[in-house]
Amino acid sequence: MSAAPLRFCLEHYARVPSTNDLAQAAAERGEPEGLWIVADVQTAGRGRQGRSWRSPAGNFHGSLLLRPTRPLGECATLSLVAALAVAEAVEALAAGRLRPRVKWPNDVLVGRAKLAGILPEALATADGRCAALILGIGANLAHHPEDLDRPATSLAALGEAVPSPEAFLEAFAEPFARHYALWQVGGFAAVREAWLARAVGLGEPVRLALGEVVHEGKLVDFGRDGSILLEGPAGCLVRFTTGELFLAAAGERPASVAPVGEASSAAPGRL
Repeated sequence: MSAAPLRFCLEHYARVPSTNDLAQAAAERGEPEGLWIVADVQTAGRGRQGRSWRSPAGNFHGSLLLRPTRPLGECATLSLVAALAVAEAVEALAAGRLRPRVKWPNDVLVGRAKLAGILPEALATADGRCAALILGIGANLAHHPEDLDRPATSLAALGEAVPSPEAFLEAFAEPFARHYALWQVGGFAAVREAWLARAVGLGEPVRLALGEVVHEGKLVDFGRDGSILLEGPAGCLVRFTTGELFLAAAGERPASVAPVGEASSAAPGRL
């Protein structure tokens, strides 16, 4: 069994508050999947945990409307699929000079610096099915912030020719459509090996923040369901399906740290 090919269409704007908000409105009025909302500039772009996302002209700011057929609980793993496709697109645009990595659950890095991020937002039906999923994608092509608590970069800063946002979208479309078709049939497990080949942090000490609680341990594995497996100081293994990952080797550190406990903190929901 194979999924139907994903067909894209594009709405382009010079300036909007948030492409995710426009894509959500399009989903609510019944637009089919494959609709891209792309803007030259966002004035109220956002990232995970309610953070603002700076959106200057020259970078890519876009949101893709999807209508997945898999269960709602699996839809958050599409941020992993999108990150993989972004990494492949950037490598192609750089003619193989860069090998971008993916950081669970939604970042694309070059070295240990963030190049792109993904913001998934789901709309559910009254009976708990996924009515639509919006994938917001921001990629630093020409510019990157320099005053964050974690390193960031851009293609320009890496010495690469800066593609237009349109060229970036074209490079992203093919790998994403290919991986999405596999995901529709087999979930994250169908793309896990390709994702693992680019995963950053495996075998390293990490910290995972769940709200105010931060767990510390070694990153052991990523599950077939897109979950993350940490080994605590006492050797206990705990699986998580949500949270914010900090790489100790990159100097990323949340405010407070506690060892990974013996009881699982895994919970279904958004990555």
